[in-house]
Parts: sequence; C-alpha cells; structure tokens
Amino acid sequence: MMKKVSFKTVLLSIILVAAAGVVFPLFYNKYVAAAGSQQQELDRLLGNIGILRIPHATRPVEIQLKDVYGNTVRLSDFRGKVVFLNFWATWCAACVVEMPSMEKLHRRLKDKDFVMIAINMQESDVQVKAFFEKMKLSFAALLDSNGEVATGFAVNALPTTFVLDKEGRIVGAAIGPREWNSRASIALFEYLLNLRFGTY
Repeated sequence: MMKKVSFKTVLLSIILVAAAGVVFPLFYNKYVAAAGSQQQELDRLLGNIGILRIPHATRPVEIQLKDVYGNTVRLSDFRGKVVFLNFWATWCAACVVEMPSMEKLHRRLKDKDFVMIAINMQESDVQVKAFFEKMKLSFAALLDSNGEVATGFAVNALPTTFVLDKEGRIVGAAIGPREWNSRASIALFEYLLNLRFGTY
C-alpha cells in the first residue's frame, strides 16, 4: 500500500531542490574563479623571475639518488613540501654564481614546508663535499653519477632549476642563474607555500 505524502513534505522537497540549484552553482563558480585567479597570480609570479610555466601541472615526479653521505633520497620523501630542484656542477661558473643566493633562500624558508635539493652532474662525492664546505652551503646535495636523472628531466644546460609544488608536480623551470633571494623569488615561493587549492 502506498504511503500518502503530505503537501508539506512535497513543498519542503521543492524548496530544498531549488536551493541546491542556486547554492551549488554559486559554490562551484566561486571555486573555479578562485582556481583561475590563482593560476593567473602564479603565472605572474613565475614571469617576474623568468621561470617558464609548465602548464597543466605534470603528474608527481619521482627520482631516487644518493646524497654525498651515501644516504638514499627520494623526491616522494618530500610530499607536502615545495621543492626547489637545481641541476648543477662545480665546473659551471653560472652555477657557482647563483649558489650564495640559493643558500640565502634556503635559510629563509627552511623552517617552512620547503626543501632545496641540488643535483650534481657526474662528479664525485669528494668534489661536491669540498665545494659545499668551501661555499658554506647547508641544503641537500645529491649525486647524478651517470647523468640519467638529468636526461630524464631533459636538462641540456646548467644550471637548470625546477620548482615543484607540494604534490610533487613540476610548476616551472628556469634555465640559467637567478637571484634566488630576490623579493620576486621570495614572493613566488611564499605564494606556493600558502596555496590552498590543489589545482591552478
């Protein structure tokens, strides 16, 4: 036997459906507008320091390398952090020039969800350790002994730097040295650290 549905129940259902039809589009449009606004702001901040934007952020990238102390390090170890990934060599004059500004950026942000990794191209741990000690560098140094990781990232010039978001996706790439402790650079990384939405 069918149960009678009261007029009040029908009326309430109509009101709820109508309300959902208004509220959901407003919420969705607000979310999409916020994501679009974030993309524009990120484009602007990357452009300010000449970083090439990687559109439609890539899938999380993964590498596994030894550091100068023989420890295995994976990019996935740093999920939840903004990653500064720099390819370099001690013989590269431009790399040496930008290292002090990298160190200043690292010291400024190291207590936040930020990690700086310098991947050395085909040099020994002894060479890299000596260089880091001489330059007083405190960020992580990994060894790409056979150059396979650099090849995987299509690195054709040094220095090359990649910026990864907290999900491990490449956001942008910079070929050549930058003044990494500049106001524009700090603004970019602080923006990425404070970004709330996963899509942009």
